[in-house]
Amino acid sequence: MENPISKFFPFEERQDGVYICVSSENAKKVNLNEIINELQTAKVINYDFARIKEVIEKASGKYEKIGPLFEYYNGEIANYIDINISPMKASIIVSSVAIANSIKITEQAILYFLQTKGVIHGIKSEAIHNIVANTIFDKEVVVAEGTEPIPGEDAKIVYEVDIDLKNKPQEEKDGKVDYRNIHSVITVEKGKVVARKIPPTPGTHGTDIMGNPIEATPGKDLVLKGGKNTMVSQDGMYLIATKSGNVYKQGDLLCVDEVLCIKRDVDFSVGNIKYCGDIEIFGNVLPGFTVETEGNINIKGEVESAKIISRNGSIKLEKGILGKQDMILYAKQDIYLVFAQSAIITAENTLNVNKYCLHCDITCGSLIGADSKASIIGGKIIAFSKIEIGNTGNETGVETKIFVVDKEEHAINDKINQLMLLKEKLEKEIEPIKKQLKTKAAIIKQMGSHASTKIAEEVKHWIDAYNKLAVKLKYVDEKINFFQNELKKPRQYNGYIKILGDIFPGTEINLYGMTKIIKNHMINKMFHIKDGQIQAEG
Repeated sequence: MENPISKFFPFEERQDGVYICVSSENAKKVNLNEIINELQTAKVINYDFARIKEVIEKASGKYEKIGPLFEYYNGEIANYIDINISPMKASIIVSSVAIANSIKITEQAILYFLQTKGVIHGIKSEAIHNIVANTIFDKEVVVAEGTEPIPGEDAKIVYEVDIDLKNKPQEEKDGKVDYRNIHSVITVEKGKVVARKIPPTPGTHGTDIMGNPIEATPGKDLVLKGGKNTMVSQDGMYLIATKSGNVYKQGDLLCVDEVLCIKRDVDFSVGNIKYCGDIEIFGNVLPGFTVETEGNINIKGEVESAKIISRNGSIKLEKGILGKQDMILYAKQDIYLVFAQSAIITAENTLNVNKYCLHCDITCGSLIGADSKASIIGGKIIAFSKIEIGNTGNETGVETKIFVVDKEEHAINDKINQLMLLKEKLEKEIEPIKKQLKTKAAIIKQMGSHASTKIAEEVKHWIDAYNKLAVKLKYVDEKINFFQNELKKPRQYNGYIKILGDIFPGTEINLYGMTKIIKNHMINKMFHIKDGQIQAEG
């Protein structure tokens, strides 16, 4: 058969392959597609397209190899190959009779045969190589497989808050576990993304062995929905909190509530609560637990030996509180309670008492009893404005201290006390330094010019330490003097203590530093400052 390449270039068929000579002038005249068409028409099954293109573009004018000697497809081969074709698979059986009839079966011949049957995708080259190399005849071999489409992934919702967290205790640095400090409340700030949608994917298309595309099934979409106090972004991809509060699930919806409702006891199943808004607790608060928030707190159950803290709001306790001086109650605004026993209570504004406070340590703006039966029994009460209560003390003469103080004076005295403690601490620190300096000075005096550099460095070290503490002590003394002078400024003392019912012996009335000890039973008196003395009127 005439070599089809002869129509285009001078050529030589050498033992190791086909060579062509391409000049620059000849290269301009030929069309690569025409060459390939001619090769395919001649049924050349082993031409190297890339190499032919390279040699033509190089146009060296010398004979250059373009590949092995051409192999032409023998149509007789089809008589010795049985093929089984489905859209996704092709398998062949090569008959051993081909050997007996001297029909050469090559890899290229099999590939060309498959191409004549339309099989062009997913060709298993290794399987075809094994058929030829290992003469695997009279046995069915899969020679092509289509590419299955990959379905798209469905859209899904990803929570940006740990809504499904487990109530696990927190492990401390030392390895101990605090079973009260568990995470049971998830809070978010207004504007925070609480959930987002991951859109569905289209999937990856497949291809059958004929090269036809197989469409993938796209993932299913879903609509992101929100519950109370949330909104979906305009593009439908994000769920955003419209208010600050706690996050919870209602069915499949995420919601945000400004009021945190605990509909059971605050115990080990709930843990300590730290929140940013209002809290309503329908059960009890068990010993050792803490409820802390920036908002208001309303507790319907009892509270025992716990910490209840409202940093910017009020506290309402619908039942009593019991403690052993380990019950702490603090509110920036008001506190409303029925009764309290052995508790430390602080209300920056007003403490409202329905029944009694027994052996409590109380600091408040003012204290108001609900009626003439409300009582203060034992403990110490400090108010900055007024005290209006039904009864004080009891028949046993329990010591009950009731103070009305100037708030500014009280704060200044606290600062002075803190400064005095600091001064005492600094004086204790400076005393051994003085002794060291005295000792070193004696050594240097004795040794004179023979004193070593080491001793001189030690002296400098102690002098520096002394000077630092001396500067601190001077500053503390100046602050103490400043606050002591502040105490000397004149003030208006308009506060009072009004006791509507019994005032039992053992009650100590203190108004702005002036004290009156009640030694005899009294009824319905108002105590206030008049003419520089405590006056009792009623």
